[in-house]
Amino acid sequence: MEEALSRFTELATGFSEYMVKTASREDVARKLLSTSEDRCATALYMCVRSIYGADVSDWEPETLWKTLEKDGLDLPEEARNKLQCVLALHKNPAFYWDNIVFQWSVQALNDELYDSDTIQECHPAHMAWAVYEAGVIRALDPDDKSIPELDEDVQQYIAVCLKRAGYVYTPDSLKSVADNLEKMLPSEQKEFIDQVKYSWSHLDKRILRDRVFPEDSLGVQLAQLASCYEYVKDRANSMASDVLAIEKAVLT
Repeated sequence: MEEALSRFTELATGFSEYMVKTASREDVARKLLSTSEDRCATALYMCVRSIYGADVSDWEPETLWKTLEKDGLDLPEEARNKLQCVLALHKNPAFYWDNIVFQWSVQALNDELYDSDTIQECHPAHMAWAVYEAGVIRALDPDDKSIPELDEDVQQYIAVCLKRAGYVYTPDSLKSVADNLEKMLPSEQKEFIDQVKYSWSHLDKRILRDRVFPEDSLGVQLAQLASCYEYVKDRANSMASDVLAIEKAVLT
C-alpha cells in the first residue's frame, strides 16, 4: 500500500500542473460534482479546481459554497465537509498534530457527519483511508507538497482506537503508530504481535478479498487487517477512476 501511495502521489503532483481550463475537462468535473455522493475528497477537489483554477485552494469555504450554488451545484453536507477538509489540509494541516482535527477529518473523508458534542472513536479502516488520502491531498497543494509526520498526540489517539477495536498490529497506512499500540498492550503479547506482523507481511494481498481466515486469534487479526486493506484499496481505486476521468478530458 505504501508503494501504491507513493505512485499515486507522484501522479497527483503531475495532475496539479494542468491548470489550463478546457471545456471537456470542465464538463467532466461538473458531471462528477452533480453526483458527488461517495466520491473521494481528492476527486471533488480536482473537480472544483478544474472549474475555478488553482486559486480555489485559497478560497474560504463560504466563498466556494456560494460560487458553486451560483453555478447550479448545490453539494450535500458530506461533500462540503470533504472539500473543507482539503482546504484545511492545504492551509493548515493540523490533521497531523491535533487529534480533534484528525477526528473531524477522518469522519469527513469517510462520508460520516461529525458530532462536535462527543469524542469520535474512529473506525480503523476509516483512519487508514484518511491518512492515505491526506498524503495524496498534500501532493496537490500548489505551495507545499510535503507530508508531515503524525504528531505524538495523533499517534496516541489512533493507537487507543485500534486497541479498543481489538487490533494488536496496525493497518498498512498507520504503521507509524505501531510502537504506540504495542506499548499499550501486555508485554506477554509481544510474541503474538510479531507473529501477526510476520504473517501479514507474507500474505498475498492480491487475493485477500476471497480469502477465508481461520477463526483463531491469528486469523481474527489477519481478517481485520485484510478488511482495512480492501477498504483503502476500494476507495483508492474509486479516487483514481474519477481523477483519471478528469485528466483524460484534458489530454483528449
